[in-house]
Amino acid sequence: MRNKLMPLLFLAVPFMIFLSCASKPLPDNGVTILSPKANDVVKAGDSYEILWKAEPPESEFGTKVTIEFSKDGGKSWETVAENVPNSGKYVWKVFTADSTQCKVRVYSQYRPKYRGTSEMFSVK
Repeated sequence: MRNKLMPLLFLAVPFMIFLSCASKPLPDNGVTILSPKANDVVKAGDSYEILWKAEPPESEFGTKVTIEFSKDGGKSWETVAENVPNSGKYVWKVFTADSTQCKVRVYSQYRPKYRGTSEMFSVK
């Protein structure tokens, strides 16, 4: 009986490890969001400048970032822009959200372990 269960065990263990890793968001590392700040109120449909600072050198961080937006405190994310030059700023046409639990995050496309997430702000 033991031999019959072994193949199932080899399939189940990696799957369980994947599920436990997939549910944990990666921590912020090397990127500081300067704007928006905690408790800012941003108007939906307006242009708004997202500002960030990446600590690692470009050789480690890369030249492009992805910017994402969450209206539910970081439970789900939608892409604002990809392949954005890592200049430390991006002008965003603010999504319609009507939420007080908004966040943006910026991460390196070269090494996604380098990321930063804003504090909560509002979109009205």
